[in-house]
Amino acid sequence: GSSFFLPKLISSASPFLCPVMAAELKAEIEGLVAKISDKAAGQSALESLAKIAEEKGRPAEPFLVAAFPKILEASNDKSKNVKDAAVVTSKTIMGMVSPFAVEMLLPAFLNGLAVKAKPPQKEATLQIISALAAKAPRAVGYLLVNLVSPVADLTCDIKKEV
Repeated sequence: GSSFFLPKLISSASPFLCPVMAAELKAEIEGLVAKISDKAAGQSALESLAKIAEEKGRPAEPFLVAAFPKILEASNDKSKNVKDAAVVTSKTIMGMVSPFAVEMLLPAFLNGLAVKAKPPQKEATLQIISALAAKAPRAVGYLLVNLVSPVADLTCDIKKEV
């Protein structure tokens, strides 16, 4: 009866139902995030994270959302290639993330818009918020209360790029 059916169901189930696959995905993402600050491997780690966001989608979402602050922080890197890869990866994540996860991304956005953030990170954060607002306008709309003041402060930023 059911004892024959259950293993078959579990083996054909999505990664949502398979803790082993989820643990492997989490370990892979955490390993790549640890390499972001590595001068040699940073760009390829970010590109791999973007690929995971595209290919794995929803099952990778909780781990990518947790890693997002470090990914966004890489937009501060001295290397233009790493900066660009961080922005592309962040936008890729925004393209697949659930509107219900937007609130969890807020601390990373606020750090990226903070007075102490460097201009490239501020610029990247604004681009990423814009991409997310295009995808999930209502979710971003609910967070406008928290975003208006930091964004308004940037209108007086020294760097015109911001």
